[in-house]
Amino acid sequence: PHGVIETPAFVPVGTNAALKAIDERQGREAGTQLMFCNTYHLLVHPGPEVVAGAGGLHGFMGHQGPLITDSGGFQVFSLGEANDEDGPEMKSRSRRGKREGGGNSASLVAVGERGALFRSYLDGREIGLTPESSVAAQKQLGADIIIPLDELPPLHITPQRLAESVQLSHRWMARSL
Repeated sequence: PHGVIETPAFVPVGTNAALKAIDERQGREAGTQLMFCNTYHLLVHPGPEVVAGAGGLHGFMGHQGPLITDSGGFQVFSLGEANDEDGPEMKSRSRRGKREGGGNSASLVAVGERGALFRSYLDGREIGLTPESSVAAQKQLGADIIIPLDELPPLHITPQRLAESVQLSHRWMARSL
């Protein structure tokens, strides 16, 4: 609804609905056609309700062109605890423990058929992320293109574990529709 995207294209990431080091005008002048916003970070803060109340991502950011959001799953799964079965974490995280105000570093609490449960890095509260809630949040954010939730297993897993992950992701994607 917000424009045509000629591919291939460079798609900058505005993690918290903002490009770093340049403003919206500079992004347009550079020829940016599509911008990527991170559902996980926007879900944690300020929340889809706040963004929707500001007119969706386009109004919240003052952005004219197309926007794409992800499911939030990469951040949730990449910050899970490492274990002997699955191997090392994909992404390092702060080991500072509790933050001022009671928040912890982001962590995956549980994954199952229903979805994922993670702890907010901001205030430590538990947040559920299901295929349905991911799509609903992205719609509430007002993205032009949304990505369904999938499980992101770590590296070095068995072929059986990978097959189970793919099957779970397919079931989640069917629910997303």
